[in-house]
Amino acid sequence: MNKRRLLKMNVICVSIVSLFLFSFSLSAVSSDWPDWVGETVKVKAEDDWTFEGKNDELHIAPRKSNSTIWVIVSRKATSYDTALSTMLNVYQQEFDSVSFNVVKLPKTDAELDQLLEEAEQRAQLLYTVGSKATVAVHRQYQGKKLPVVSVNAKDPVLMGLIDEYQGSGDNFAFTSLNLPANVTLSFLLKYMPELSQIGVLYARTNQSAYITQFLPLQQEAERRGIRVLGFEVDESMEDQTLERVMASEISALQSQDTNLDNSLLWLTGSSSLLARVEEINGLSQNLPLLTVVPEAVNGDEHSALMSVGVSFVNNAHQAALYGIRILRDGEKAGDLPVGVISPPDISISFRQAKRLEKAVPLVLLEMASDVYSENGSVVRSQGMSVERQ
Repeated sequence: MNKRRLLKMNVICVSIVSLFLFSFSLSAVSSDWPDWVGETVKVKAEDDWTFEGKNDELHIAPRKSNSTIWVIVSRKATSYDTALSTMLNVYQQEFDSVSFNVVKLPKTDAELDQLLEEAEQRAQLLYTVGSKATVAVHRQYQGKKLPVVSVNAKDPVLMGLIDEYQGSGDNFAFTSLNLPANVTLSFLLKYMPELSQIGVLYARTNQSAYITQFLPLQQEAERRGIRVLGFEVDESMEDQTLERVMASEISALQSQDTNLDNSLLWLTGSSSLLARVEEINGLSQNLPLLTVVPEAVNGDEHSALMSVGVSFVNNAHQAALYGIRILRDGEKAGDLPVGVISPPDISISFRQAKRLEKAVPLVLLEMASDVYSENGSVVRSQGMSVERQ
């Protein structure tokens, strides 16, 4: 039997039966430790094994064997698929044995309570994928028994879930897709030093994007004398469709920057808008489209020009490592600081730069982790140059 198969065993039990070195009654056997086995075994091995004695058997099982992880997902989304796939890869490489149970976020509080009660009985760790699931579970499960780690969610401090970045102090550990607004703005100014206006695109239904990405950037930019306009999109309202919002708000930008030379568009992490980059580019009147989401930049014809943010992959990787530290190393979820990736992930599409006839400053190219050439081919990936055959 190879090592991999051994690691995947759910329970390892060693039964020591009828080991009588002295004549004594079975009724004298302790329920905690049989007196027919020397306690030296327990003392030397109790850090890695659990022991349970019963009559003429002693069950020995690994303390960290086959942990069960529950994952709560609110809906189908490409970003959530990326997060889950990344975590599976990390756990496969870093953790001896683990199984995952992925469940959909219930629609009612009562159903969520029931799900959390079941998870508490069957799991050793819980992940919440996305801001909606994170907020819902935190509201109903804060301070309870099961450790919880957020993934693919916005800043927990800005969302009002915790007060400080040093840690929750309870059963939650958070990671964040957000950068501090001053960091984001500093990179926008590196791209466009004479920046005077920013049009920020967000979906009206995505409150987490509004609270953690639009409002902080607006406050920071306006403090520096940069005008910020909200491009709030809601396809359920006739006057707030993407097409109408783009037309009206770009017209507003032109009122102070006729040729739009010192203006840009900033796309938040609103999933519904990330799926419409092609339309946004088509309606942008050649305004450069920058975004917080690295995955929105690629070598395709329809891509954002540049991203400055936290990739779904890196965020999920960090969330997986937090889970491993809790399960394998015994760290407390509440002691882990909010996971913020630094420096940020920067992706650049020179195909888009050529289309827009917009130069990309060398300083950003030097810092970029992912770069796509004018023909869309990958020049640099995850900070490493890609060699051509």
